[in-house]
Amino acid sequence: MLRLEFSGSTDRLGTILCLGSHCDDIEIGAGATIMRLLATHPETEVCWVICASTASRRVEAEASARAFCADAGALTTAIADLPENVLAQHVIEVRELLEARARPFRPDIVFCPRRDDLHQDHRLLAEMALQFFRDHPILEYEIVKYDGDLRTPNVYFEIDDELAARKVDQLFEHFPTQHSRTWFDREAFFGLMRLRGIECNARYAEGFSVHKVVIGGQP
Repeated sequence: MLRLEFSGSTDRLGTILCLGSHCDDIEIGAGATIMRLLATHPETEVCWVICASTASRRVEAEASARAFCADAGALTTAIADLPENVLAQHVIEVRELLEARARPFRPDIVFCPRRDDLHQDHRLLAEMALQFFRDHPILEYEIVKYDGDLRTPNVYFEIDDELAARKVDQLFEHFPTQHSRTWFDREAFFGLMRLRGIECNARYAEGFSVHKVVIGGQP
């Protein structure tokens, strides 16, 4: 399997933009990968943008972002209070949020939901991310759910046992309002990482869909 490595130099990964429709999306889809990148690039600045939240969920999301980005050089959060499940009715507000908080960040890497995610909020944000960041590497993360829309990723980040456990522990620590959800489950979170690990010959991994990537060329 072809393996590509990020440079150990912090100037090659200066900024990471994390986009989520809902307060726990980023952590579920890419939490371990983000922690791994920040551990090896500790000066990296992170911008964490969430579209939909409530007062209680915002508090959870703020604490979770700080925990998952503990190794970041700087963290900026922008958590809007749009309603869940109907972001399509708030396209202008989502666009204004990205215009004001995400675009000026000039990210080296963008994390966002998959464009073929069956949840309408996820899909809308993914489509907007590709409109806003047309010349950026975009890693589209996956979220397991009732809809059964998982696909085979084409990019994998290997995750060791300790980091996998840290991701799951932090999810349960910081999102108590979600504990009653049938999909918010330790076995589900570990199981998906284990499956992606099998697919890339590792113990655990997180999988992403990447539309296109340029290798080499001018820095």
